[in-house]
Amino acid sequence: MGIFPENPCEFAVDFIRKMRNHPDIIQIPSSRQVLSIPRLILSRYYRKGKITPNDYIEICTVTSYPDNQELAKKIAFEILFPNYNKDIIENFFNATKSIKEPDEDFINQELKTELDKIQEMIEEIELSNKIDSETIEKLESFIDELKQNKDKEPYKSAMHFFNDESELYKEEISSLEKLINEARNRLEQKINSLEPEDIETAVKLGFDELIKKHSLREWEKLTSEALKNQDVSQQLEELLNKGKLNDLIQSLKFMKQAVKDKNFQEYLESIKDQLKDQINTLNQLFNVAKTLEEVPKFDKDKVLENSINQSSFEHNFNVANSLDQYFGTNLRADLLSKYSNNKEKMKMNLSLETLAKNAMANKSWNSLFNQALKNAIQASNAKKFKNEAFKALSHQLQQLMNSCPNVYCSQKIKNKLPEIISKSLETCETPEQLKNTVEFLRKVGLNPLPEDIIKKGKQLNMPEEDIYELVEPNYHLLKKLIEKNRGDFQKISNLLNQIKDQINPERFKELMLNALANNNRDALGALGHFDLKDAILMARQIAGKEGQDKMISCLSAGSGENLLKQWFRYRKEIPEDAKLKVKELAKKMLLDLGIYYSRAHLGTSATGPIPINVVRPYAVGDDFENIDLEETIFNLLEKGKKLDHIEYDDFYVFETAKGLRSACFELDISGSMANEEKLAYLAICTTMLIYGLRKDEIGVAFFESDTHVLKNISDNIDLDKIADEILSVEARGGTRIQSALEWAKKQFKEKANSREKLNVLFTDAEIFDIKQALDELRIFRSLGVDFILVCPEASYNIKEAKKMVKVVGGQLLTVKKWEDFPKLISDIIKSRF
Repeated sequence: MGIFPENPCEFAVDFIRKMRNHPDIIQIPSSRQVLSIPRLILSRYYRKGKITPNDYIEICTVTSYPDNQELAKKIAFEILFPNYNKDIIENFFNATKSIKEPDEDFINQELKTELDKIQEMIEEIELSNKIDSETIEKLESFIDELKQNKDKEPYKSAMHFFNDESELYKEEISSLEKLINEARNRLEQKINSLEPEDIETAVKLGFDELIKKHSLREWEKLTSEALKNQDVSQQLEELLNKGKLNDLIQSLKFMKQAVKDKNFQEYLESIKDQLKDQINTLNQLFNVAKTLEEVPKFDKDKVLENSINQSSFEHNFNVANSLDQYFGTNLRADLLSKYSNNKEKMKMNLSLETLAKNAMANKSWNSLFNQALKNAIQASNAKKFKNEAFKALSHQLQQLMNSCPNVYCSQKIKNKLPEIISKSLETCETPEQLKNTVEFLRKVGLNPLPEDIIKKGKQLNMPEEDIYELVEPNYHLLKKLIEKNRGDFQKISNLLNQIKDQINPERFKELMLNALANNNRDALGALGHFDLKDAILMARQIAGKEGQDKMISCLSAGSGENLLKQWFRYRKEIPEDAKLKVKELAKKMLLDLGIYYSRAHLGTSATGPIPINVVRPYAVGDDFENIDLEETIFNLLEKGKKLDHIEYDDFYVFETAKGLRSACFELDISGSMANEEKLAYLAICTTMLIYGLRKDEIGVAFFESDTHVLKNISDNIDLDKIADEILSVEARGGTRIQSALEWAKKQFKEKANSREKLNVLFTDAEIFDIKQALDELRIFRSLGVDFILVCPEASYNIKEAKKMVKVVGGQLLTVKKWEDFPKLISDIIKSRF
């Protein structure tokens, strides 16, 4: 088409179809938008007299819903420019994600009739604007003339400013005169950003006066003059004398490429040699080398000295590194030598991080690193808590060793580690501090020397047994502690975890035998928390049902969280009679933990029924917390009743109004979430929520391929029953979320009486039915539900998660550590209610 970049009617139909079926659409466009787009295009044409692709994009954007406008802009652009040069890899992957065409046409007969009328108007406009046939003949004739003379002047030079012959049609250039005029215009527009070949062509066409008149760039003017064989030596000398380094080197670059005269090229080389006095810093040297594509002569000592005084070590090293890599210099070694020789004079304080990041294998770097380490040791000794400072320094050196890009320097850092590790032990002031230091160092992968531990342990008067426990926690030490009934639950648990690689089935059985024989309940509990299944089976094998029951009774020691993890890990593998007892114990711990977490994290966030200024006699079923003590006491005194004669209706309670909030929680227990740690903290969090928000409208459901409702908003709370269901739930199946969201939607629409509605969805976002889920989330938005999506930080589908949050207008939060999950959910509750 001539007037319109695309047929407005066909464009509108294509645009709306692609919008309606795009996976990222938030609000489905109305089919009436098919009419509004071509009508606005025609209106703009009549008002402006022309229409551009940008008009199409703008009209599509403003006629779309606000949430759809970014997508509308993108789709309109893709329709108008289907062959736009995009990222090939992105195109490949997008091509595999085809957009499904609709089953039925969204344009009804009424819309088709209206579109036909608009199409008739478009065709009339096109017919009334035919191209003049005489102009076409002149264009074609000149194109033939150009093809015959394409290697001759001025045709050849004039075409330098055109990409191809198609531009001649666009500009309606039908003669050599018009061609040269247009070349002149294009040159004028390009002045101040010319390339050497542009200047060379301009001189051939006689346009050098334009450059001289309009250019603000010295190198453009000087190059045009040099190409006209004019003497430019005076101007170059003036640039050199005035220190205009950038203008000078750009002029040298341009003239070297454009002017082919041999004598002139030799003159330019002599000018280059004079740059030595102009180059004062590494920055200037790099800019000159980059422009001229070679390193000129320069005063190395002066350049390095000035750079050290003016810029940071890291900046200077990076510039020197670039020069070494691209131009084969050896400036990094010279720079390090300069720093090393002047470190006392300049009073530098280079950090260990800076030197490790900018490493180079030579003596100067070694000297600088040793000085930086010496400074760090002095700083640690000056700290109030020396032990903590040296522990941190040890860990820092280890990290620098691992991240250092130079293998030699990394080894140098490694060689310094034993000294700092020893100082970490030397600065310990108590046995507990020594123990914590050794544990910390081993935890981060650093192994202190046994002789250092023994020496410090003896200085601190530690028992020999405790010292050797620190030196090498081993199986024989553990066995000895259990046999002698020494060491509490925590100590035995720590030892078990430290030497878990040494615990095979035979040794585990030996430890269980000793624990039962010595009635060591701490050891029995620790063994149960270490491996619940083997502990129960071996206790039964050694001492029958009595041994099994004793083993289970000791599980109440230690962390409730750990027992829940063991339960979710081994519940299918322990005997049925033992399973019932362990489940009851796990349930008790779950309830205790849920209540504890609720009081610790939720605090007084619950609102529940709100008291109002009306009292009435107590009725069976009323909450005891709503009793008005003042009114009740006044009533008893007024009636003169004795304690033995008090009835229920003698108590007065507040009338209550319903709380103004409701919340639904959907928790993912699919196969991708099958982890005992995740399930344990999901269980704790669920119990915490149900207890903590017991006076509010709260619904909780687990989901995988199916949805398991633990509590509807309208259900009464039986915390014991719910805990039982939680401990029986299994992570299985795929992640299908639609039914869980449908359940939540029904809760909010049909059962919630609150103004404030909160929905928290916990999942890794690896969802099979994402399209159906997005449809449900759009409804959440219309219901005014505040939506939070919580994902495990280490493993979740970020693309799908962001898409869900965008559609519902919610917020995405991530869980880094599972033990933080209950607190995160508590913080959400507090911030929203």
